[in-house]
Amino acid sequence: MAEPAPLWERPELRDAAGLTLRPGGFSLTDRGAELIGLLPGWRVLDVGSGLGATTSRLRARYGAEAYGVEPSSVQVERAESRIGLVQALGDELPFTNGAFKAIFCECVFSLFPVPGVGLSEFRRVLEPGGFLVLSDLCSGDSGTAGGGSCADRAVPLRRTRDLLEAAGFTIFAVEDHTRLLRELAARLAFAGSSECLCNRGKLGYYLMIAQKKEC
Repeated sequence: MAEPAPLWERPELRDAAGLTLRPGGFSLTDRGAELIGLLPGWRVLDVGSGLGATTSRLRARYGAEAYGVEPSSVQVERAESRIGLVQALGDELPFTNGAFKAIFCECVFSLFPVPGVGLSEFRRVLEPGGFLVLSDLCSGDSGTAGGGSCADRAVPLRRTRDLLEAAGFTIFAVEDHTRLLRELAARLAFAGSSECLCNRGKLGYYLMIAQKKEC
């Protein structure tokens, strides 16, 4: 029997979360843009761009020169607009050093096989002083189940902070948005999804803003 498609490729998540496929939708994207002071003309990368919703948002609403990388050919094919989208892995970015002023990585960082490698790539393609806008699930315990979904692989927030600091980032804002995760979980449960996030232990959801150190 074939393996079921991951949740982010299934219609029930799109029905529950819209094109962004994540808790909070564009509200957290806009909050991140506000915190970094995103300006027209900035070169911005959306890592794990999915259906390209954030990439399109950054172009249309903020006037950014936005690009998206997405490993799934299925998601790239389904994107309503493929402008700026590239099929590539988030930890093997096909861009030159210092190419971007900011990176958005929304609800995908927990899926990186080796998070430190991904952060090294983020740092490489960011210009000095560039920003990282990171939102994702976090667990309330000391470990991770190590499964295939973002909920299975969620780690404590402290561990993510330590990884960013070790990779050469300075963290200057962290916000708790667990309420948005619960709202999405309720919509998925109502739709009959077998992957109700309510059943995955003490999960939270955060928005973190970090900046590449100048040196």
